[in-house]
Amino acid sequence: MKSTIEKNVILGIVVITILNVVVAGSGFYAMNQSSDLRKWESHTQQVLANLEEALSSFSEMHASLRSYILYKDSFILDGYRENKKILLNRMENLKSSTVDNAEQQKRIAAAIPLLNEKIEFMEATVLNQKLKSAENYSVPFHSSKGNELSERIKTILKEMKKEELSLLQFRRGESESNLKFSIGLIFLAIIFNISFISFQYILIFKESKRRQVAEDLLESSNANLKNYSSQLERSNKDLESFSYSVSHDLRAPIRGISGFSKILMEDHGDILPDDGKRVLEIIMQNAQNMGQLIDDLLEYSRLGRKEILFTKINMKELAQKVLEEVSNYYPNSKVQTAVGELPPAKADSGLLKQLLFNLVSNSFKYSREKENPKIEIGSFDDDGETVFFVKDNGAGFDMKYQHKLFNMFQRLHHLEEFEGTGVGLAIVKRVVEKHSGKVWGESQVNEGACFYFTLGAHDNDAQLT
Repeated sequence: MKSTIEKNVILGIVVITILNVVVAGSGFYAMNQSSDLRKWESHTQQVLANLEEALSSFSEMHASLRSYILYKDSFILDGYRENKKILLNRMENLKSSTVDNAEQQKRIAAAIPLLNEKIEFMEATVLNQKLKSAENYSVPFHSSKGNELSERIKTILKEMKKEELSLLQFRRGESESNLKFSIGLIFLAIIFNISFISFQYILIFKESKRRQVAEDLLESSNANLKNYSSQLERSNKDLESFSYSVSHDLRAPIRGISGFSKILMEDHGDILPDDGKRVLEIIMQNAQNMGQLIDDLLEYSRLGRKEILFTKINMKELAQKVLEEVSNYYPNSKVQTAVGELPPAKADSGLLKQLLFNLVSNSFKYSREKENPKIEIGSFDDDGETVFFVKDNGAGFDMKYQHKLFNMFQRLHHLEEFEGTGVGLAIVKRVVEKHSGKVWGESQVNEGACFYFTLGAHDNDAQLT
C-alpha cells in the first residue's frame, strides 16, 4: 500500500494539474474574449467616425449653401453636392453598422426622413436662387422650418454619438476587467503551486530528518547493523526516487505559468495598468525562482543514485578551471583569486568539480559587495589527512548558526540580500559524504568565511600512488 506521504503528493499533483488546466483554459478563453472586445471597440470607433463625418458634412452643406446664396457662384455648389453625397453615404454606413443596436436603428429611422426633407428644402433653395433675377442679390436662407429640421437632425446624430461613446467606455471596461480576471487566475495558480511545492519540501525535509535518526540508531546497534542498513538503503532509494519524480513532474506546471505570463506581458502589456504589470512581473520572477529550486532539488536527488567512479585528479588544474567557469557568471567582478599548491586527490571528478563549483560560487556571491574581494583555494595536512579549503573575505555568517549550514533549504541571509535556493551546501555535504569525508565551515560576520573538506581514505591513497 502507498504511504500517506505518497497519497498526499499524488492527490496534490492531481489537484495542481487540474488547477493549471483550468488556468490554461481560462487564459485561452480570456485571450479570445479580449480579441472579441478589441474588435467591438474598433467597430464602435468606426461608427463614431461615421457620425463625426456625417455631422461635419451636414454643417459643410449649410456653409456651402450660404456661400452660394451670397455669391451666386455655381462652382460653390460642387462642394455642397460633394458633402451631400458623403452625408448620405455615411448615413447608409451607420444604418448597416448598427444593426445589432435596436435603439440606434430607431434613431436612424427617425433621422433619414428628416434628412430627406431637409435636403429637399435645401434643393428648393438652390433652385429658387437660380430662378431669381440678377437684381435680387440674395434671398433669405433661414426659415423656422429649416432651422427646426436642422436642429432635430443634429440632436438625433448627437444622441447616437453619445450612445456610441457610452458603448466604447463600457467595452473598454469589460476588456480591462477581463484582463484583471486573467491575471488573478494566474496569480492564484502561482500561490497554489508555491504552497504545494513548499508542502512537499517540508515532507521531504521531515523524511530526511527521520532517516538521519535511523542512521544514528544503526551506528549504535551492531547486532542489527546489517538488517537496519538494508532498510535504510531501501528507504533512501525510495525517497530519492520519490523526490526526483515529484520535482520532475512539477517542472511542467511551473513552465506553463511562466509561459502564459510571458504571453500575457508580450500581447497585452501595452494595455496593462502599472499595478497589473507589477503583479505580472512578480509572477514571472517567482516562477523563475521555483524553476531554479526544482533544478537544484533534482541535482540533489541525482547525487543519491550516482555511482562513485574514483580517479586520480590534479586538484590545482581542477580548481583553476572551476574559478574560470564561475568568473564567467560574474563578468564585472573584481575578485582577486589565488590557488595554492594542491596535492592530487582520488575521487569522482564530476562530483568533486560540483563540490568546488558550489563553494566557489558562494564565495563569489557573498564577496561581490566588498571593495577588494578575495578568494583563495588551498590545502594543508592535518595529522596525515589532507584538508582542502575555499576561503573568501565576504559577508560571512554567525557561527551560532553553523549547525544549519549544510541542511536542505537553510539560508543564513535574506533572499533580498543574496539570491539562492538553500540547496548548494547540502549538495556539497552529500558529495563529501559519498567520499566518506568531512565538511565544515568557519566564519566571522563581515570578515569572510572558510569552508574545509576532506575526501576520506581514498584521498590518502592518492598521495601514495
